[in-house]
Amino acid sequence: MRMLRTFVALAVLSTMAACASLNPVSKTETTEQKAYALYGTFVIFEEQAAKLVQSPEVPANVKQALRDADKAAKPAADAVLDGVQTVLTVRRQLLAGETTEERLAIAVSNLNLWYSTARPKVEQLVKVVKGAE
Repeated sequence: MRMLRTFVALAVLSTMAACASLNPVSKTETTEQKAYALYGTFVIFEEQAAKLVQSPEVPANVKQALRDADKAAKPAADAVLDGVQTVLTVRRQLLAGETTEERLAIAVSNLNLWYSTARPKVEQLVKVVKGAE
């Protein structure tokens, strides 16, 4: 899982560099792209939050805000990653004739729901990290 998180984070960083944007989600088109971009953003800012929490220069109340924001965002971001992996699996199964369009529609619908739930939580983490820097 750690390797996957690192890969996703690197993919988002390269996308951000290519787009010259600090908002990789705005440059996406498909549900899966949005999900990966959101998850990558989460990974990057979660790592920044962890560094800030370890810094003796960051006040205790800010460290707690960082912990709280991460605690809220992590399960939602993990659900997005699981959801996009499910969509990709169902797409492969559909191409192989092993499932139906209906199952794919359900997987994409679930991913959209998880994405909608996770996005404000990840945005809050980003906001708290930027405020702590």
